[in-house]
Amino acid sequence: MGIITRSKVSLNPESLTLNPESGFTLVELMVVLVIIGITLGMTMLQLMPDKRAVLRQETERLALLLENAALEAQASGQALAWSGEASHYRFWKKNEYNDWVSIENDRMFRPRELPEEIRIGQITVENQIIKPGDKLSMSAYGFALPFRINIGNQYGNASVIGKSTGEISASMDGQATKTSP
Repeated sequence: MGIITRSKVSLNPESLTLNPESGFTLVELMVVLVIIGITLGMTMLQLMPDKRAVLRQETERLALLLENAALEAQASGQALAWSGEASHYRFWKKNEYNDWVSIENDRMFRPRELPEEIRIGQITVENQIIKPGDKLSMSAYGFALPFRINIGNQYGNASVIGKSTGEISASMDGQATKTSP
């Protein structure tokens, strides 16, 4: 028969030694790498906006800018205008000779380029189609003309709609996403 002996276990950290045969197996490392890869992939998908999200964001931005331009025109007593064509748009104001001049150096009303593949489509004022580049005027006296600006890309269409009450909204494929008083 064998003799069973008990050994003391030291809790001194200096006495602990690593067994050269202990560690992670290749399978354990592969599982960890796969989990990290899946997590990273899911995170990247969440951070990258889809093409409809970019269209929705640009439509809402334009609606807010038009709303602010209308409020600025009423507050200052000077008419402002907006024009857009293809992949860009700009705001206008009247100079001392009553001519429209492009607003270039304003933080809010500067000329803007739309993201790649997003285009301005048909623009109507009082249900009449206006040509690309024609101006949509925002009165200084609060009388708004109803308008619709269509924007789209290959993934969807959106509209900025202005009512005669001054309400401006953004909608994706007929579904309202933002409304302002």
